[in-house]
Amino acid sequence: MSTKATLALCLLFIATLSLITASRPDSPKEKLTHLHFYFLEVESGPNATVVTSITLHRNTTFGDINVFDNTLRVGPQPDSALIGGAQGMGVHAALDGSQGLTAINFFFTAGEYNGSSLATLGVIKASGPSERSIVGGTGKFRFARGYMLSKLVNSTATSLVVEFDMYFTHF
Repeated sequence: MSTKATLALCLLFIATLSLITASRPDSPKEKLTHLHFYFLEVESGPNATVVTSITLHRNTTFGDINVFDNTLRVGPQPDSALIGGAQGMGVHAALDGSQGLTAINFFFTAGEYNGSSLATLGVIKASGPSERSIVGGTGKFRFARGYMLSKLVNSTATSLVVEFDMYFTHF
């Protein structure tokens, strides 16, 4: 058999095998999930959940890095049901202070998604709503991909509350 015929036969075999594998009835089905919750951050005091770990001490926050370990709750009140946490960092990445880059791992400690997590990455705006990417997940959210919307609900001198809506697919 010629080399071209052997190559063609191998390619046909691989294509057939991949079609059979992709159409298996027991293959897991992709799911679309929407999560809605609130992120509570304490900015000062003995129970602070965010710190500025790097600062250039200039007249701007450009280059500063914040690290946080915040709570996720069902509602915007500090006493609403705790469902998990958000650990990550934010980098002040715009010279004019208009936005920054965040990398956040959202983990769930209660309910149906206990033990699962979502990894996110993207730009947060200093004002107005922000849209960022969901780039992965663990547990019930394996192979997660999608987006999240966030907006500031309340901000005081010592704390802030952010509302999140996450839309993503996973297996």
